[in-house]
Amino acid sequence: MQAKYDLFASAFLEKITEYQLFYNEENIDASIETIDGYMKRAMTAFRRVSKYNLYESRNDAARTLEIDDSISAAELDEICDIISEGMVVQWLKTYLYKQELLENLLNTRDFTSYSPANLLKEVGAAYNKASENFTQMIREYSYNTGNLRNLHT
Repeated sequence: MQAKYDLFASAFLEKITEYQLFYNEENIDASIETIDGYMKRAMTAFRRVSKYNLYESRNDAARTLEIDDSISAAELDEICDIISEGMVVQWLKTYLYKQELLENLLNTRDFTSYSPANLLKEVGAAYNKASENFTQMIREYSYNTGNLRNLHT
């Protein structure tokens, strides 16, 4: 059975509010490439506990994954939710290390409530929360599927 990358991209875009940034008509290929990159990095983090080797089953040219026929629709939905949560973590990481925020942080002496320092702090907190959620989802999946060997690494 095949699953399209768009399944994961749609789940990711449903979780963020700035999805219009990714669908700029002039840069659609770059947007798709960026989202696919988030997906691949999230799959890398998830592959240690997943009983399906999604990362190795990729076909980047066709933008599909070869998935074991034994996977149920409910399990595919759960995996998609976990991977898309990891994609949110990857997306937030780009804001965490955004050059303009770091430059303003290093060059600003006035730290007001709307300062770049506070914005960077809030982005960092959002990233940490998303990362914790992703890790917890992976742990729950591992408990539910009985694969406990790599849980706390």
